[in-house]
Amino acid sequence: MNCYAATGSLLPVCAQCVSKADVVVGSIGLAAFLFKGPCEDALVAMGLLPEPHPLAVGIRTVNFLRDLDLDPVQILGDDVVEAVDTVLAFPRQVVFRRTFRQAIALMLPLSIRSQRVFATK
Repeated sequence: MNCYAATGSLLPVCAQCVSKADVVVGSIGLAAFLFKGPCEDALVAMGLLPEPHPLAVGIRTVNFLRDLDLDPVQILGDDVVEAVDTVLAFPRQVVFRRTFRQAIALMLPLSIRSQRVFATK
């Protein structure tokens, strides 16, 4: 008998209705959710990602509210909007990011392909 017909709902309630693919996808999703923060911290420490700005969420929120023609001061408060306006008054800095190849080259004693010299006859 089908477990959908037995319960009358569209959700499976028995272990036989859950396939291995569902378990694998669910496990990968849960692991990604749990290890997202530590993985981002490791990538920042390796130099692959820039350090997040302390007002990054506030900047996005203020810009979003202004795009909707709403007043961000009423929602976020005067101090957050003033800090965001101060940060946005300065031009954006260029952030150096290592490529994946450069990060691997730092970890392993291998030469980068562009630094190899080919012997000619």
